[in-house]
Amino acid sequence: MQHAEQDEPEHGGGNGRVDGEGQRAGRRQAERRYLHGVPQGLALLLTLAVEVPLYVAALVSLRLVPVRRALLVAVAANLVTHPALWWALGDHPSLGALVLAEVVVWLAEALLLWLAVRRAVRVLLVVAAGANAASILAGALIAVLRGAA
Repeated sequence: MQHAEQDEPEHGGGNGRVDGEGQRAGRRQAERRYLHGVPQGLALLLTLAVEVPLYVAALVSLRLVPVRRALLVAVAANLVTHPALWWALGDHPSLGALVLAEVVVWLAEALLLWLAVRRAVRVLLVVAAGANAASILAGALIAVLRGAA
């Protein structure tokens, strides 16, 4: 015999959803993959590994900010845009949705760079475009190598 209280979420029982819906939703979220089939955390690490060195090299070599600030801005921009991009694209985005989302991310990252630098907006647009293009290409290369494309 089961006590009703044990199944109530406030008593540590159940999952707060009827008919196991919470389990299915949790499983769907855990299995959520970007277009090339990698988990979000790994995709974020790849994005940081590709984009941060490019942002730092560009911002420092152009003498727009010191190394420490360039590093901070590069990481912060990606920590803001990557989760938003991941959430917006869903499980299997169309090519159009992917292109639109990447354009929004490019412009958002350029804006974040400009907020930190406050000059050379055209240069920052090019830097952000290059960094984002490099990470898109890295993701596409991984997809091809894994046979996911």
